[in-house]
Amino acid sequence: MPKLSFMTDRVQWLTFIIGLAVFSGALVAFIGPTGGMYFLIVLVSTLIAIAFSAFFKHPSFILKIIFLAVSVRIVLFILLKLYSYQSGLDGFFPGDIDALAYHGDAVKALATHSWTEALQGNLNYTIFVAYLYNLFGIDMNIPQLINLGVSVIIVPLLYELGARVGGEKAGTAAALLWSLFPSAIFWSISLLKDAFVVVGMVLAGFFVLALSRKKIQVSDLLIGLSGIVMISYMRPQFLLAISLPIVIYLAIQFFRGRSSFLRNVFLILAAVAVFSITTAGDIVVQTLGSSTSESGVQRINEIALDGGSGIHLVTLFPAEVRWLVQLPFSIFAPFPWQWFSFSQAIYIMSAFEMLCWYVLYYYIWKNREDIFANHNGKMIFLYAFSIFIAVSFSLPNIGSIYRYRLAAMALLLPLIFFKKLGFNRRAGST
Repeated sequence: MPKLSFMTDRVQWLTFIIGLAVFSGALVAFIGPTGGMYFLIVLVSTLIAIAFSAFFKHPSFILKIIFLAVSVRIVLFILLKLYSYQSGLDGFFPGDIDALAYHGDAVKALATHSWTEALQGNLNYTIFVAYLYNLFGIDMNIPQLINLGVSVIIVPLLYELGARVGGEKAGTAAALLWSLFPSAIFWSISLLKDAFVVVGMVLAGFFVLALSRKKIQVSDLLIGLSGIVMISYMRPQFLLAISLPIVIYLAIQFFRGRSSFLRNVFLILAAVAVFSITTAGDIVVQTLGSSTSESGVQRINEIALDGGSGIHLVTLFPAEVRWLVQLPFSIFAPFPWQWFSFSQAIYIMSAFEMLCWYVLYYYIWKNREDIFANHNGKMIFLYAFSIFIAVSFSLPNIGSIYRYRLAAMALLLPLIFFKKLGFNRRAGST
Protein backbone atom coordinates (compact mmCIF):
# COMPACT_ATOMS: atom_id res chain seq x y z
CA MET A 1 0.00 0.00 0.00
CA PRO A 2 1.52 3.37 -1.00
CA LYS A 3 2.73 5.55 1.84
CA LEU A 4 2.95 9.33 2.07
CA SER A 5 6.51 9.30 0.77
CA PHE A 6 6.10 12.57 -1.15
CA MET A 7 6.54 14.43 2.13
CA THR A 8 10.13 13.20 2.33
CA ASP A 9 10.94 13.96 -1.31
CA ARG A 10 12.49 17.45 -1.23
CA VAL A 11 11.79 18.29 -4.88
CA GLN A 12 8.15 17.24 -4.70
CA TRP A 13 7.75 18.96 -1.33
CA LEU A 14 9.22 22.22 -2.67
CA THR A 15 6.98 22.04 -5.74
CA PHE A 16 3.97 21.44 -3.52
CA ILE A 17 4.80 24.44 -1.29
CA ILE A 18 5.35 26.79 -4.25
CA GLY A 19 2.15 25.66 -5.96
CA LEU A 20 0.19 26.02 -2.74
CA ALA A 21 1.59 29.52 -2.14
CA VAL A 22 0.66 30.66 -5.66
CA PHE A 23 -2.84 29.20 -5.36
CA SER A 24 -3.36 30.72 -1.90
CA GLY A 25 -2.21 34.16 -3.06
CA ALA A 26 -4.53 34.09 -6.05
CA LEU A 27 -7.45 32.93 -3.93
CA VAL A 28 -6.91 35.62 -1.26
CA ALA A 29 -6.78 38.29 -3.96
CA PHE A 30 -10.12 37.01 -5.25
CA ILE A 31 -12.04 36.51 -1.98
CA GLY A 32 -10.56 39.37 0.09
CA PRO A 33 -8.64 39.47 3.39
CA THR A 34 -11.44 38.14 5.61
CA GLY A 35 -12.15 35.20 3.35
CA GLY A 36 -8.41 34.71 3.01
CA MET A 37 -8.09 34.43 6.79
CA TYR A 38 -10.83 31.79 6.85
CA PHE A 39 -9.11 29.88 4.06
CA LEU A 40 -5.73 30.12 5.79
CA ILE A 41 -7.11 28.67 9.05
CA VAL A 42 -8.60 25.66 7.26
CA LEU A 43 -5.50 25.24 5.10
CA VAL A 44 -3.02 25.28 7.99
CA SER A 45 -5.04 22.79 10.03
CA THR A 46 -5.35 20.49 7.01
CA LEU A 47 -1.59 20.67 6.44
CA ILE A 48 -0.98 19.83 10.11
CA ALA A 49 -3.24 16.78 9.72
CA ILE A 50 -1.32 15.75 6.59
CA ALA A 51 1.99 16.29 8.42
CA PHE A 52 0.89 13.98 11.25
CA SER A 53 -0.14 11.38 8.69
CA ALA A 54 3.23 11.65 6.93
CA PHE A 55 5.11 11.50 10.25
CA PHE A 56 3.39 8.22 11.12
CA LYS A 57 3.90 6.92 7.53
CA HIS A 58 0.21 6.30 6.94
CA PRO A 59 -1.20 4.83 3.72
CA SER A 60 -2.01 7.47 1.13
CA PHE A 61 -5.77 6.84 1.35
CA ILE A 62 -5.76 8.61 4.74
CA LEU A 63 -5.44 11.83 2.73
CA LYS A 64 -8.85 11.10 1.24
CA ILE A 65 -10.36 10.67 4.70
CA ILE A 66 -8.76 13.95 5.83
CA PHE A 67 -10.21 15.78 2.82
CA LEU A 68 -13.58 14.10 3.45
CA ALA A 69 -13.56 15.35 7.05
CA VAL A 70 -12.70 18.88 5.91
CA SER A 71 -15.34 18.91 3.17
CA VAL A 72 -18.17 17.59 5.35
CA ARG A 73 -17.42 20.09 8.11
CA ILE A 74 -17.18 23.08 5.77
CA VAL A 75 -20.46 22.19 4.03
CA LEU A 76 -22.31 21.78 7.33
CA PHE A 77 -20.71 24.94 8.71
CA ILE A 78 -21.99 26.97 5.74
CA LEU A 79 -25.47 25.42 5.90
CA LEU A 80 -25.78 26.05 9.64
CA LYS A 81 -24.60 29.63 9.22
CA LEU A 82 -27.28 30.25 6.59
CA TYR A 83 -29.91 28.67 8.83
CA SER A 84 -28.69 30.66 11.84
CA TYR A 85 -28.98 34.06 10.16
CA GLN A 86 -32.34 33.18 8.59
CA SER A 87 -33.63 32.11 12.03
CA GLY A 88 -32.37 35.23 13.79
CA LEU A 89 -29.66 33.43 15.79
CA ASP A 90 -26.96 35.88 14.60
CA GLY A 91 -24.49 33.19 13.57
CA PHE A 92 -24.89 30.96 16.62
CA PHE A 93 -26.03 27.38 16.16
CA PRO A 94 -29.00 25.66 17.85
CA GLY A 95 -27.98 24.40 21.29
CA ASP A 96 -24.98 26.77 21.52
CA ILE A 97 -25.92 28.13 24.95
CA ASP A 98 -22.35 27.97 26.25
CA ALA A 99 -21.14 29.57 23.03
CA LEU A 100 -23.25 32.63 23.81
CA ALA A 101 -21.48 32.90 27.16
CA TYR A 102 -17.97 32.50 25.70
CA HIS A 103 -18.64 35.07 22.99
CA GLY A 104 -20.52 37.50 25.22
CA ASP A 105 -17.93 37.50 28.01
CA ALA A 106 -15.10 37.95 25.51
CA VAL A 107 -16.82 40.90 23.82
CA LYS A 108 -17.60 42.57 27.17
CA ALA A 109 -14.00 42.13 28.31
CA LEU A 110 -12.63 43.73 25.14
CA ALA A 111 -14.75 46.81 25.84
CA THR A 112 -12.87 47.43 29.11
CA HIS A 113 -9.49 49.10 29.61
CA SER A 114 -7.80 45.71 30.08
CA TRP A 115 -9.52 42.59 28.78
CA THR A 116 -6.99 40.31 30.50
CA GLU A 117 -7.83 41.78 33.90
CA ALA A 118 -11.55 41.71 33.13
CA LEU A 119 -11.37 37.96 32.45
CA GLN A 120 -9.38 36.99 35.54
CA GLY A 121 -11.06 33.95 37.07
CA ASN A 122 -13.08 33.31 33.91
CA LEU A 123 -13.01 30.08 31.90
CA ASN A 124 -9.81 29.47 29.94
CA TYR A 125 -11.67 29.02 26.68
CA THR A 126 -13.28 32.44 27.13
CA ILE A 127 -9.79 33.90 27.49
CA PHE A 128 -8.74 32.07 24.31
CA VAL A 129 -11.73 33.49 22.39
CA ALA A 130 -11.01 36.99 23.71
CA TYR A 131 -7.38 36.66 22.60
CA LEU A 132 -8.49 35.76 19.08
CA TYR A 133 -10.96 38.66 19.00
CA ASN A 134 -8.27 41.04 20.23
CA LEU A 135 -5.89 39.78 17.53
CA PHE A 136 -8.22 39.50 14.53
CA GLY A 137 -11.28 41.51 15.50
CA ILE A 138 -14.61 40.30 16.86
CA ASP A 139 -15.51 37.54 14.41
CA MET A 140 -16.94 34.31 15.79
CA ASN A 141 -16.15 32.52 12.52
CA ILE A 142 -12.45 32.52 13.40
CA PRO A 143 -12.64 30.43 16.61
CA GLN A 144 -15.29 28.25 14.99
CA LEU A 145 -13.04 27.51 12.00
CA ILE A 146 -10.10 26.87 14.32
CA ASN A 147 -12.27 24.30 16.10
CA LEU A 148 -13.13 22.81 12.71
CA GLY A 149 -9.44 22.50 11.89
CA VAL A 150 -8.61 20.92 15.24
CA SER A 151 -11.31 18.32 14.61
CA VAL A 152 -9.69 17.44 11.27
CA ILE A 153 -6.29 16.96 12.96
CA ILE A 154 -7.91 14.21 15.05
CA VAL A 155 -8.39 12.05 11.92
CA PRO A 156 -4.76 10.86 11.47
CA LEU A 157 -4.29 10.63 15.25
CA LEU A 158 -7.26 8.28 15.60
CA TYR A 159 -6.06 6.23 12.64
CA GLU A 160 -2.66 5.84 14.30
CA LEU A 161 -4.15 4.79 17.63
CA GLY A 162 -6.48 2.38 15.85
CA ALA A 163 -3.65 0.87 13.81
CA ARG A 164 -1.58 0.34 16.96
CA VAL A 165 -4.45 -1.19 18.88
CA GLY A 166 -6.28 -3.29 16.31
CA GLY A 167 -4.61 -3.01 12.92
CA GLU A 168 -5.19 -0.88 9.82
CA LYS A 169 -8.85 -1.90 9.49
CA ALA A 170 -9.55 -0.64 13.00
CA GLY A 171 -7.64 2.57 12.30
CA THR A 172 -9.48 3.19 9.03
CA ALA A 173 -12.87 2.61 10.67
CA ALA A 174 -12.00 5.00 13.51
CA ALA A 175 -10.88 7.75 11.13
CA LEU A 176 -13.92 7.36 8.86
CA LEU A 177 -16.43 7.27 11.70
CA TRP A 178 -14.90 10.36 13.29
CA SER A 179 -15.13 12.15 9.94
CA LEU A 180 -18.84 11.40 9.59
CA PHE A 181 -20.37 11.17 13.07
CA PRO A 182 -22.91 13.98 13.67
CA SER A 183 -21.69 15.00 17.13
CA ALA A 184 -18.05 14.94 16.02
CA ILE A 185 -18.97 17.34 13.23
CA PHE A 186 -21.49 19.56 15.03
CA TRP A 187 -19.57 20.20 18.25
CA SER A 188 -16.35 20.79 16.32
CA ILE A 189 -17.77 23.64 14.24
CA SER A 190 -19.49 25.35 17.17
CA LEU A 191 -18.03 28.09 19.34
CA LEU A 192 -17.19 25.51 22.02
CA LYS A 193 -14.02 23.93 23.37
CA ASP A 194 -14.99 20.30 22.71
CA ALA A 195 -12.70 19.87 19.68
CA PHE A 196 -9.71 20.92 21.80
CA VAL A 197 -10.78 18.58 24.61
CA VAL A 198 -11.06 15.61 22.24
CA VAL A 199 -7.74 16.26 20.51
CA GLY A 200 -6.10 16.70 23.92
CA MET A 201 -7.45 13.36 25.17
CA VAL A 202 -6.49 11.59 21.93
CA LEU A 203 -2.96 13.03 22.12
CA ALA A 204 -2.74 11.97 25.78
CA GLY A 205 -3.69 8.47 24.63
CA PHE A 206 -0.21 8.16 23.10
CA PHE A 207 1.26 8.79 26.56
CA VAL A 208 -1.03 6.17 28.11
CA LEU A 209 0.03 3.57 25.54
CA ALA A 210 3.70 4.61 25.66
CA LEU A 211 4.02 3.68 29.33
CA SER A 212 3.13 0.08 28.49
CA ARG A 213 6.05 -0.35 26.09
CA LYS A 214 9.43 -1.72 27.05
CA LYS A 215 11.07 1.18 25.24
CA ILE A 216 9.31 4.53 25.13
CA GLN A 217 9.65 6.54 21.94
CA VAL A 218 10.41 10.19 22.62
CA SER A 219 7.91 11.24 19.94
CA ASP A 220 5.06 9.40 21.69
CA LEU A 221 6.07 10.94 25.00
CA LEU A 222 6.08 14.47 23.57
CA ILE A 223 2.80 13.96 21.71
CA GLY A 224 1.15 12.60 24.84
CA LEU A 225 2.45 15.35 27.10
CA SER A 226 1.23 18.02 24.67
CA GLY A 227 -2.24 16.53 25.02
CA ILE A 228 -2.03 16.56 28.81
CA VAL A 229 -0.99 20.22 28.75
CA MET A 230 -3.95 21.03 26.49
CA ILE A 231 -6.38 19.20 28.78
CA SER A 232 -4.98 20.96 31.86
CA TYR A 233 -5.90 24.24 30.15
CA MET A 234 -9.24 23.36 28.58
CA ARG A 235 -10.82 20.80 30.95
CA PRO A 236 -8.54 20.05 33.94
CA GLN A 237 -11.00 17.64 35.56
CA PHE A 238 -10.30 15.21 32.69
CA LEU A 239 -6.77 14.79 34.08
CA LEU A 240 -8.44 12.32 36.43
CA ALA A 241 -9.45 10.24 33.41
CA ILE A 242 -5.85 10.22 32.17
CA SER A 243 -4.44 9.24 35.55
CA LEU A 244 -6.82 6.34 36.30
CA PRO A 245 -5.59 3.84 33.65
CA ILE A 246 -1.99 4.83 34.37
CA VAL A 247 -2.36 4.21 38.12
CA ILE A 248 -4.02 0.84 37.51
CA TYR A 249 -1.29 -0.17 35.08
CA LEU A 250 1.44 0.87 37.54
CA ALA A 251 -0.20 -1.25 40.23
CA ILE A 252 -0.23 -4.26 37.90
CA GLN A 253 3.42 -3.66 37.01
CA PHE A 254 4.34 -3.47 40.69
CA PHE A 255 2.66 -6.76 41.62
CA ARG A 256 4.13 -8.50 38.57
CA GLY A 257 7.61 -7.11 39.20
CA ARG A 258 8.01 -5.54 35.76
CA SER A 259 11.36 -3.84 35.14
CA SER A 260 9.73 -0.74 33.63
CA PHE A 261 7.82 0.00 36.84
CA LEU A 262 10.44 2.35 38.31
CA ARG A 263 10.85 4.16 34.99
CA ASN A 264 7.12 4.80 34.73
CA VAL A 265 6.87 5.88 38.36
CA PHE A 266 9.63 8.42 37.74
CA LEU A 267 7.82 9.79 34.67
CA ILE A 268 4.53 10.04 36.54
CA LEU A 269 6.11 11.77 39.54
CA ALA A 270 7.82 14.25 37.21
CA ALA A 271 4.51 15.00 35.47
CA VAL A 272 2.70 15.37 38.81
CA ALA A 273 5.41 17.76 40.05
CA VAL A 274 5.02 19.94 36.97
CA PHE A 275 1.23 20.13 37.15
CA SER A 276 1.10 20.55 40.92
CA ILE A 277 2.73 23.97 40.61
CA THR A 278 0.12 25.09 38.08
CA THR A 279 -3.54 25.92 38.61
CA ALA A 280 -4.59 22.63 36.97
CA GLY A 281 -4.08 20.63 40.16
CA ASP A 282 -6.11 23.10 42.21
CA ILE A 283 -8.93 23.05 39.66
CA VAL A 284 -9.05 19.23 39.70
CA VAL A 285 -9.26 19.11 43.50
CA GLN A 286 -11.83 21.91 43.57
CA THR A 287 -13.98 20.26 40.89
CA LEU A 288 -13.88 16.86 42.58
CA GLY A 289 -14.78 18.46 45.90
CA SER A 290 -17.72 20.42 44.50
CA SER A 291 -18.94 17.33 42.61
CA THR A 292 -19.08 15.21 45.77
CA SER A 293 -20.15 17.75 48.41
CA GLU A 294 -23.79 18.32 49.33
CA SER A 295 -23.74 22.04 48.51
CA GLY A 296 -21.85 21.54 45.25
CA VAL A 297 -24.14 18.75 44.07
CA GLN A 298 -27.24 20.77 44.98
CA ARG A 299 -26.01 23.63 42.82
CA ILE A 300 -25.15 21.23 39.96
CA ASN A 301 -28.62 19.65 40.17
CA GLU A 302 -30.34 23.04 40.04
CA ILE A 303 -28.42 24.01 36.89
CA ALA A 304 -29.09 20.64 35.24
CA LEU A 305 -32.83 20.61 35.95
CA ASP A 306 -33.16 24.20 34.77
CA GLY A 307 -32.64 22.93 31.22
CA GLY A 308 -35.02 20.78 29.22
CA SER A 309 -33.01 17.56 29.43
CA GLY A 310 -32.11 17.27 33.12
CA ILE A 311 -31.98 13.74 34.57
CA HIS A 312 -34.23 13.96 37.63
CA LEU A 313 -33.45 10.42 38.82
CA VAL A 314 -29.77 11.24 39.33
CA THR A 315 -30.58 14.28 41.47
CA LEU A 316 -32.43 12.10 44.01
CA PHE A 317 -29.24 10.41 45.23
CA PRO A 318 -26.76 11.71 47.82
CA ALA A 319 -23.60 13.49 46.72
CA GLU A 320 -21.25 10.58 47.45
CA VAL A 321 -22.93 8.18 45.01
CA ARG A 322 -24.50 10.57 42.50
CA TRP A 323 -21.69 10.08 39.99
CA LEU A 324 -22.14 6.30 40.17
CA VAL A 325 -25.85 6.61 39.37
CA GLN A 326 -25.05 8.97 36.51
CA LEU A 327 -22.43 6.63 34.98
CA PRO A 328 -24.94 4.48 32.97
CA PHE A 329 -26.44 7.69 31.59
CA SER A 330 -22.97 8.89 30.58
CA ILE A 331 -22.49 5.72 28.54
CA PHE A 332 -25.96 4.83 27.22
CA ALA A 333 -28.24 7.89 27.37
CA PRO A 334 -30.47 8.95 25.80
CA PHE A 335 -32.27 5.64 26.27
CA PRO A 336 -34.76 4.34 23.66
CA TRP A 337 -37.83 5.33 25.71
CA GLN A 338 -36.58 8.94 25.70
CA TRP A 339 -36.10 9.23 21.95
CA PHE A 340 -39.70 10.04 21.08
CA SER A 341 -40.05 12.71 23.77
CA PHE A 342 -37.45 15.02 22.21
CA SER A 343 -38.56 18.00 20.16
CA GLN A 344 -35.37 20.05 19.72
CA ALA A 345 -33.20 19.09 16.75
CA ILE A 346 -30.05 18.71 18.86
CA TYR A 347 -31.69 16.05 21.05
CA ILE A 348 -33.21 14.26 18.06
CA MET A 349 -29.70 14.08 16.63
CA SER A 350 -28.40 12.66 19.92
CA ALA A 351 -31.13 9.98 19.84
CA PHE A 352 -30.25 8.97 16.27
CA GLU A 353 -26.56 8.85 17.12
CA MET A 354 -27.19 6.79 20.26
CA LEU A 355 -29.05 4.25 18.13
CA CYS A 356 -25.92 3.96 15.98
CA TRP A 357 -23.77 3.66 19.09
CA TYR A 358 -25.83 0.74 20.40
CA VAL A 359 -24.85 -1.10 17.22
CA LEU A 360 -21.20 -0.10 17.64
CA TYR A 361 -21.27 -1.10 21.31
CA TYR A 362 -22.44 -4.53 20.14
CA TYR A 363 -19.34 -4.90 17.95
CA ILE A 364 -17.12 -3.93 20.87
CA TRP A 365 -18.91 -6.48 23.07
CA LYS A 366 -18.59 -9.09 20.33
CA ASN A 367 -14.80 -8.54 20.17
CA ARG A 368 -14.36 -8.22 23.94
CA GLU A 369 -12.25 -11.36 24.34
CA ASP A 370 -9.76 -10.24 21.70
CA ILE A 371 -9.75 -6.67 23.03
CA PHE A 372 -8.99 -7.74 26.59
CA ALA A 373 -6.43 -10.28 25.40
CA ASN A 374 -4.54 -7.39 23.78
CA HIS A 375 -2.69 -5.09 26.16
CA ASN A 376 -3.20 -1.94 24.08
CA GLY A 377 -6.87 -2.83 23.65
CA LYS A 378 -7.32 -3.06 27.41
CA MET A 379 -5.54 0.24 27.99
CA ILE A 380 -7.64 2.14 25.43
CA PHE A 381 -10.87 0.62 26.76
CA LEU A 382 -9.93 1.52 30.34
CA TYR A 383 -8.92 5.01 29.20
CA ALA A 384 -12.28 5.58 27.48
CA PHE A 385 -14.16 4.19 30.48
CA SER A 386 -12.24 6.56 32.75
CA ILE A 387 -13.51 9.49 30.67
CA PHE A 388 -17.08 8.24 31.13
CA ILE A 389 -16.42 8.26 34.89
CA ALA A 390 -15.12 11.84 34.68
CA VAL A 391 -18.24 12.83 32.71
CA SER A 392 -20.36 11.36 35.51
CA PHE A 393 -19.16 14.15 37.81
CA SER A 394 -20.60 16.75 35.42
CA LEU A 395 -24.15 18.08 35.10
CA PRO A 396 -26.86 15.36 35.11
CA ASN A 397 -28.18 16.71 31.85
CA ILE A 398 -28.47 14.87 28.51
CA GLY A 399 -27.20 17.89 26.57
CA SER A 400 -24.10 18.27 28.74
CA ILE A 401 -23.36 14.54 28.71
CA TYR A 402 -23.76 14.45 24.93
CA ARG A 403 -20.94 16.99 24.62
CA TYR A 404 -18.62 15.96 27.42
CA ARG A 405 -18.45 12.26 26.52
CA LEU A 406 -17.34 12.95 22.93
CA ALA A 407 -13.71 12.22 23.83
CA ALA A 408 -14.65 8.81 25.26
CA MET A 409 -16.65 7.97 22.14
CA ALA A 410 -13.71 8.96 19.93
CA LEU A 411 -11.34 6.68 21.83
CA LEU A 412 -13.76 3.75 21.56
CA LEU A 413 -13.80 4.00 17.75
CA PRO A 414 -10.54 2.01 17.28
CA LEU A 415 -12.10 -0.92 19.19
CA ILE A 416 -15.16 -1.36 16.98
CA PHE A 417 -13.54 -3.41 14.20
CA PHE A 418 -10.79 -4.77 16.40
CA LYS A 419 -8.54 -7.41 14.85
CA LYS A 420 -6.45 -9.69 17.03
CA LEU A 421 -2.77 -9.07 16.34
CA GLY A 422 0.46 -10.75 17.15
CA PHE A 423 3.45 -8.42 17.21
CA ASN A 424 2.30 -5.04 15.95
CA ARG A 425 5.14 -3.00 14.52
CA ARG A 426 3.23 0.20 15.31
CA ALA A 427 2.57 -0.70 18.91
CA GLY A 428 5.96 -2.23 19.58
CA SER A 429 6.54 -4.89 22.21
CA THR A 430 4.91 -4.72 25.61
